Amino acid sequence: MKNKLQFLVILILLLNSSTLVAEGISVDAGLTPAQDRIILRMQYRFISSTMGSDQMVMHMTPVVLAYGLTRNITLMMRNGYSFAGLNETMVPMQNRWMDPFLMGKIKLYRYNSKHYTIGLAAFGGSSFPILKESSAKTYSPKLGINASLRLRYWSFDFTNSYEWVNYNSMEKGSQSRELQANIAISRNFVLRKFHNLVLAPVQEFSLVNQQVFNGESAVVGFISPGLQLVSPHFKLEALYQFPINDSNAMGMQNGKRFILGMRFMF
Repeated sequence: MKNKLQFLVILILLLNSSTLVAEGISVDAGLTPAQDRIILRMQYRFISSTMGSDQMVMHMTPVVLAYGLTRNITLMMRNGYSFAGLNETMVPMQNRWMDPFLMGKIKLYRYNSKHYTIGLAAFGGSSFPILKESSAKTYSPKLGINASLRLRYWSFDFTNSYEWVNYNSMEKGSQSRELQANIAISRNFVLRKFHNLVLAPVQEFSLVNQQVFNGESAVVGFISPGLQLVSPHFKLEALYQFPINDSNAMGMQNGKRFILGMRFMF
């Protein structure tokens, strides 16, 4: 009886709380804690690329703190440390703390029914050059839309955003502009023999269209299979990103990427 009651409670939470349902791993816009609740997300990201004969590897450790200010407004802060290995010419790359990124998200529409839930939210934010390591006083404003569909054990998330990368307020221009689109699909499987944990395979599809200041552009996509292990209070997540359709317009070829992370809810 006790196990059945635990299973029922967790199932109700999974069907009615977006903080516990599996969603995208590579973007932060889907994080939606309940009012006065906090989601802490910690990740390790491995990013590789090549430019000519040089192979570059970067390691990033972003940390995101999301707070439910009201039922309709979420506040987020992201920071972390990036460090890079030596490239093939043995030239060291800069290691540094990243500038903090602040973002707000507001619910535009939500519909709950017995069988499904639909949500739509708008978000906007920017990085702020407050660290000593910030050589150029530039910002990275970002605007976007996040849409979600919850259908019993299935989750569908779509995120579309536009970012002015390293916008210099003195020169009135940005280093590049990026249009990003991400679709995440996941399916929950309740593991009754393991204290009703939830195993959620995730499949993401990402597309990035980047235009730099000199007029060149690059389009790259990623097909990203992943996995989440979900409990009422934390998630373990992993994602492997395969680059496709790399236009290589700016001389850089994307390589393999993967993400390992944990989330906690307070």
